[in-house]
Amino acid sequence: MSSPKFQPPFLKKGDEVAIISPAYFIDEKQLDDSVSILEGWGLKVHVSKNALKREGPFAGTERDRISDIQEMTRSGNIKAIFCSRGGYGLLKIIDKIDFSALKRYPKWYCGFSDVTILLVWLSEVEGLMTIHGEMPLNYLNREIK
Repeated sequence: MSSPKFQPPFLKKGDEVAIISPAYFIDEKQLDDSVSILEGWGLKVHVSKNALKREGPFAGTERDRISDIQEMTRSGNIKAIFCSRGGYGLLKIIDKIDFSALKRYPKWYCGFSDVTILLVWLSEVEGLMTIHGEMPLNYLNREIK
């Protein structure tokens, strides 16, 4: 494994972040509660347009999930992307995602479980530092400050 080549800027209060659902679905109450937690940290939260869609166990179709990842990756305002939860499905779409905007708009990606494939791809293929850590769905199971 190679070392990541670039690190996004650290987050600060007032930064804009996104929540995406690139694998399994999250329900609306869980998502709303997750947004509240991140806003409590002083972050401005954007939810991807397909985050609440459901296609079987997934958060929308493969096309929906790819679209959300790409839209938030291309945004110059978004400083971090939090994956709402893991599950399954990223392995099927990872090579269909265009990450070329990362050089211009580097940002943190955070998650674990199925999201690990995304983090490894970003680190090994794109050279970006990532965070293998808690996801919003998990914040609800404990008090995180």
